[in-house]
Amino acid sequence: MPQLPLSAYEPMIPQVADLLADDLSLQTFFNDLTPGYQREWARFIFGAKATATQQRHIAVMRTVFRAGYKSKRAYDSRPKD
Repeated sequence: MPQLPLSAYEPMIPQVADLLADDLSLQTFFNDLTPGYQREWARFIFGAKATATQQRHIAVMRTVFRAGYKSKRAYDSRPKD
């Protein structure tokens, strides 16, 4: 199944911010990202069909933000100890 274009996820950006409402620092971090990064996170979460997968992706997003990275790609490329 072909993936939707990144622009299709733009309307979901506020939903991603709402997912972080319980942690103001993470929500602020997300809100300060460029729209491109925000769309990538919306696709990462809402591009998954299964609820369990979406929940796992939300947890990954929180981990990436806590580590100070803007994208999962950058986080995955970080130097490993």
